[in-house]
Amino acid sequence: MATDYNQIAKEYQASKLLPWRMYAEAFTFFNIIGDLTGKDVLDLACGEGFYSSQFKLRGAHRVTGVDISSEMIALARASEQANPIGVEYHVEDVLNLNLNHEYDCVCASFLLNYAQNAEELQQMLMVISRHLKPGGKFVTINSNPDYKAEKAVLRKYGFTRENIGTDDGSETIYCLYLEDGSHINITNYNLSKAVHENAFQQAGFSGVTWDEIVISPEGNEAFGEDYWKEITMSKPVTVISATK
Repeated sequence: MATDYNQIAKEYQASKLLPWRMYAEAFTFFNIIGDLTGKDVLDLACGEGFYSSQFKLRGAHRVTGVDISSEMIALARASEQANPIGVEYHVEDVLNLNLNHEYDCVCASFLLNYAQNAEELQQMLMVISRHLKPGGKFVTINSNPDYKAEKAVLRKYGFTRENIGTDDGSETIYCLYLEDGSHINITNYNLSKAVHENAFQQAGFSGVTWDEIVISPEGNEAFGEDYWKEITMSKPVTVISATK
């Protein structure tokens, strides 16, 4: 993975406060995940625990967060210690993960787009499948493989996305701009929808769906519908869901 989140943990945590992340990303993610009441949830690429804590507060029985970055997990554990709600966190590489437990739901925020090739993507999905109960659901926010807009289109939302090439495995560079004027760069890798769907099938998933992000009523009220046109038309991210 080219991006070292240990170096940008606090900055990435701050980026979660960007309006598009709250009013589009999170709103769509929660809607597709649905009711978590009483469920065991595994949150992969959990970062500082933003979604992990929300899953617990929304009624999940058990929530386990996993991230490869020790600094991200340190932030998550500090938050849990300051306000205990019962979320457990682990520093682990998803490619080698084995928690010896099957969950009702596995969620991930920007995980699959770190796979540099079809083999790594399939390995991630095999691990995810092993951690799901039969009939369990996997839902992930992911870079949209079909994104083709110009880099500057999304700047007003506090970030840009640039595709470096069109072949499978080519880099996608996100630049996140923070309130203090600084910015951080994050490198992802682009794999086609066909590569994704084949990997899902090989890992034992069915019913793969790709959903566009939707703006919440609060987001439209706060900024107006016209404000969101560039992000809803260019579709930089998508939410993928599938059933084991």
